[in-house]
Amino acid sequence: MSTYSSVIVGAGQGVGAATATRLAADGGTVHLVGRRREPLEHTAQTVTAAGGHAVVHTADATSEQDVLALAGAVEHADVIVHAVGDSSMTSFEDCSLAEWRRVVDANLTSAFLISSAFLPHLRRSSNASLVLISSKTALWGYPVVAYSAAKAGVVGMARALAAELAPEHVRVLPLCPGPVDTPMRWRSTPQMDPELVIAPESIAQLVHTMVTMPRGTVSGVLLLQSDLYD
Repeated sequence: MSTYSSVIVGAGQGVGAATATRLAADGGTVHLVGRRREPLEHTAQTVTAAGGHAVVHTADATSEQDVLALAGAVEHADVIVHAVGDSSMTSFEDCSLAEWRRVVDANLTSAFLISSAFLPHLRRSSNASLVLISSKTALWGYPVVAYSAAKAGVVGMARALAAELAPEHVRVLPLCPGPVDTPMRWRSTPQMDPELVIAPESIAQLVHTMVTMPRGTVSGVLLLQSDLYD
């Protein structure tokens, strides 16, 4: 797959921005999606500098109406990357129903809406990839109940979709990074040792490697983290 069209949801910063820039280096069109235009415009500049063509879309990935409108505005897509979400450091005893719903909507419901709306695009591609960014918290037990449950749900959905879509050669990739050097990370855990986090560009490189594999080549759940992390 030489030139391809990508949709990066959560492209304003962090993993989404880094992935958009890396995929842009192959040329083609990169659709940048997020709630705020200003950070998307900044990413668009880096995409253009990397050799790609950027198209900015403002949309709330937890809104079915916004997501359906987004899918209608994108003519063709070979790669969909869901890199949007929100963290919560709340324990089970302190987690309210409102907090639970907010975190599940931001991380899991948005992944469902994006996957559903863009499935017709992927089915038309000659080498389709759906990349769902989860978290190491989906695989290990941490006392952050809503975030862990939501990210585990992303992995479960990805596994189910991978099985369902395998006969159509639609590649579904669940990625579970450990702590990443992003604004969300430092808002959540400002005291974390910087040596324990990985660069978003490392995740972007892994995404690029997987989505440019030959059609029919897949992987299971991928964990990427610092070798100093537990």
